[in-house]
Amino acid sequence: MKLEWIGHSCFRLTTRDGVVAITDPYDAKTGYKMVPLRADLITMSHRHGDHCCQEQIVGKPQIARGIEGAQVGAIKTWAMRSFHDEVGGMERGENAVRVFEADGLKIVHMGDQGCMPAPEIIDAISDADALLIPCGGFFTVDAEGAKEIVDAAHPRLVVPMHMRLARGGYDVLSTVEPFLEVMGVPGLQPVDALEWTPGASAPGGVALLRPLAGKL
Repeated sequence: MKLEWIGHSCFRLTTRDGVVAITDPYDAKTGYKMVPLRADLITMSHRHGDHCCQEQIVGKPQIARGIEGAQVGAIKTWAMRSFHDEVGGMERGENAVRVFEADGLKIVHMGDQGCMPAPEIIDAISDADALLIPCGGFFTVDAEGAKEIVDAAHPRLVVPMHMRLARGGYDVLSTVEPFLEVMGVPGLQPVDALEWTPGASAPGGVALLRPLAGKL
C-alpha cells in the first residue's frame, strides 16, 4: 500500500495491485491548487465543497458519499456517522469516519471530525495501521482534540491533515506545529509518501506528508 497526501483532507491510497482510492476531493476555496484526480474509488466524508468537489474528478470512478460503503478490487471501505462539531451536528452537520481495508491494512480517515467520537466509533477504529486526522481547529478538532482521539484509538501511525500551510489551507486554521508539539515530535520533517511493504517493518509514530498539489 502506498499513501500520499494531495492536500487538505485529500489522500491517495494505491494498493499493491494498482487499485486507487482517493478521499475528500477539495475545491479552490481551500487555497490548494486544483489538480485532476483519477481513481477507481472516491470517497466524500460530507457535503461541504472542500470535501466533495466533483470538478476535480476525472473519469467515472465509483463514489461513496457519507457513510456509504464500497468495494473496488482489493479495497473495501465502510464508514460510520459522526459529527462536524461538538453539538451533535447542529452547527456544521454530520461527518463520516471512514475505514479502508486493503493489503491486510486498516487505514482510517477521520473526515472533518469536530468532537470526540462516540465509544462505538473509537472501538471500530482502534489499532488502525494509520489514522488520518484533522488538527487545524476552527472547523474540526484542534491539536489537543486530535491527540485525545489518538490516545483513545491508539493507531500504529498518525498522519495529520486539514491544517494551514505556507502555501495552502484556510487562513483560520492552525499550522501543524501545535499538533507535532503535543505529539512529542516538534520539527518533524515531511516525506512524499508512505509505503507498507510485505515483510518489512510497518511505520509507526507520527508521519507528516508533503502535499502533492502543485506537482500533479
